Amino acid sequence: MNPIPTPRSVLHALAPIGLGTSDVESLTSYFCRLANSHSCSTNDLAQFVIDHIEPGRWATYQGVEGKSRFIWHQRAISGLGDSALTWASALSELTSQSSLHRLTLLPLQSVIAPKGLMATQSRWCPHCLHDDLEQKKTPYFRLAWDIGLNKVCANHRAELIARCPHCLQSNVRHAAAYVIPGWCTACTQFLGYSQVCGPKRQTEKHGIETQQAATVSGLLSATSGPNFLPDLEKTHDAIDTLIGQLDGGVAAHFARRLGVRKSTVHHWKKTRSAFTLDTLLRCAFHCNADVPALLQGDLSNWSPLCEARQLSLELFYPSAAPHRNRQEHDWFAIRRRLQQELMESEPKSVSDIARELNLDERLLYIQATDEARQLGERYIRYRRAKMESRQSELRLQLKSACKQIHENGHGISMELVSQLVGKETLNSVHNLYTVLSNIAAEAANDDCA
Repeated sequence: MNPIPTPRSVLHALAPIGLGTSDVESLTSYFCRLANSHSCSTNDLAQFVIDHIEPGRWATYQGVEGKSRFIWHQRAISGLGDSALTWASALSELTSQSSLHRLTLLPLQSVIAPKGLMATQSRWCPHCLHDDLEQKKTPYFRLAWDIGLNKVCANHRAELIARCPHCLQSNVRHAAAYVIPGWCTACTQFLGYSQVCGPKRQTEKHGIETQQAATVSGLLSATSGPNFLPDLEKTHDAIDTLIGQLDGGVAAHFARRLGVRKSTVHHWKKTRSAFTLDTLLRCAFHCNADVPALLQGDLSNWSPLCEARQLSLELFYPSAAPHRNRQEHDWFAIRRRLQQELMESEPKSVSDIARELNLDERLLYIQATDEARQLGERYIRYRRAKMESRQSELRLQLKSACKQIHENGHGISMELVSQLVGKETLNSVHNLYTVLSNIAAEAANDDCA
């Protein structure tokens, strides 16, 4: 009897890295490695996935066929939102890897609020990447690096960095058409040379961040495993038990313990809504609670801290921020200054003026709306006119260069034009190929005439 053949996957059935561990791979990393395994760009693979999810939806941009407006690396595909759900499902179907949702924070979708969860920058631990290469493993991005509260690496107690140590540019981890995890997309240098990145920090604040990172690592180790089943209602029941055991059921005392407002705790009890990750870390820190167990409503192994340890831990989380006196502003004088700026020959941006006045830019738009809008519109017109003037000068340089090439009896090519005007000038011209085509067409018409 012949065995039933296993259906082949559409894409390479690439195995994810680190499932069930704190170093679980992110779906972003998996997507980049999948593109490499197919020897294609991330943009091409993203377009293929998009066509599979919803054919034709991103086919046009501003009426232009074939120009997709979907930028894959601007989506939090490793988070717990709709993008993560859609992409994890699509990639699982295309690769026949059913565990790809565990490369995201989707297992926490029912118990953790998305607000402030994901990092706003792409970051990495250079020591982890260095170890991957030293141990002859494939360098990859950890899911823990994409969580906003994580400031340090739990394994190396080193700060996560967001700039390439070689070219000092940011947003170079994976925001490109061609990505090799572990290498800079701007200068192509390896991002994991620990000697370039400097020594590991050891400060009091760093100790708190390390403890937070360790708690998050334990949580990711549980969520990337097969047996993690969070339950929001059981989590609320467990929190109520902690309030009763530690503070006699008084929500205000529990709020003071965690360093949050008492209205926040009352809100939990009333709405039974999802918690922020910061709240869960505070519970773990001050209540000696295991976060994965807490999210499953399991307090069977929980025991309260001794009072002395609680007092020392409270020092790390002050209950309230220091009070700051409200700053008063002379808005009559500020408006007069803005009106004077409107009369200046060279416009300034609202941001520059706010910086000179030591004000928040938003305050100018709120308190001096008319003046701020006039300044903003004037500055935009100034920048646009300046840009158009610069483009006109560059086009004249190109036209002069093309005329010289034509007079020498050669055809107009990018190489010859570059020799005459320089690559910097070429790179500054908007719609370069269209401009050169128009110049070549004009030259051909002159010959016919």
